[in-house]
Amino acid sequence: MTTADLAFLLLRGATAILCALAARGALRRARLPGQARQRRWRACLGAVVMLALGVFALEDGVHVALGQPGEPIGWRRWVWVLLDLSIPAQVLAALATLRQRDVLEVELAAAARHDPLTGLPNRTGFTEAASAALAAVARDGRPVTGAMLDIDHFKAINDDWGHAAGDAVLREVATAMRGALRPGDVLARIGGEEFALLLLGVDTDAARPLLERLRAAAAMVPHPGAPERRITLSGGLAPVQGLGLAALESSLRSADGALYAAKASGRNRVMVAG
Repeated sequence: MTTADLAFLLLRGATAILCALAARGALRRARLPGQARQRRWRACLGAVVMLALGVFALEDGVHVALGQPGEPIGWRRWVWVLLDLSIPAQVLAALATLRQRDVLEVELAAAARHDPLTGLPNRTGFTEAASAALAAVARDGRPVTGAMLDIDHFKAINDDWGHAAGDAVLREVATAMRGALRPGDVLARIGGEEFALLLLGVDTDAARPLLERLRAAAAMVPHPGAPERRITLSGGLAPVQGLGLAALESSLRSADGALYAAKASGRNRVMVAG
């Protein structure tokens, strides 16, 4: 076997390996959840084409290098070897680009449902998570309570110590409340310093100590103005009378009214609607 024969065989072998890798990547893409049927079929067809090209390349390399050793290899055959080698390489590059696009789509979908500052669900994310939670408790008829929470004197924090300090308070309060939640409860930042909360399996009487636990957690967040000061929350509670989004929105409106009543009564407290 001449040096040209060995080089030809190695290039054909490399083509076959790249084709196998491209076929495996295409099949993995076809098995991704949520793929449209048309995309699945295209990915499967691409895998078949890559496998066929790999088999052809390997068979051609063996035929030329081992079946006809020492015979001159024309320049046209070398051109085809390089062209065949470029095909799976381009397919692998395209698959890498598609994977990056998939990651970006997931990140964009998460960003559309989450508040970038606190990491909590935003209003859209809260609606989706609350809908799923309400559907889960619909089977056994357990009570559900909606709540609204607000950081007291938050505007003064922004005005006196700057928005960076206000952002830090929001992040730390969100982290503190998240750590005090029960599994299954849904907490979201729905705007400014205001948070919405869905408490599953409890009525307003049982929900009050849960909100007090969240307020106690938030009180551990240091105030940016002085070490001895602490962040306080006001809250409002209202039962969710029904299992649809309309019932949830009605409960949150009532809880919001109770929240404003708590603020009007001096803040740093929880009140129940009605």
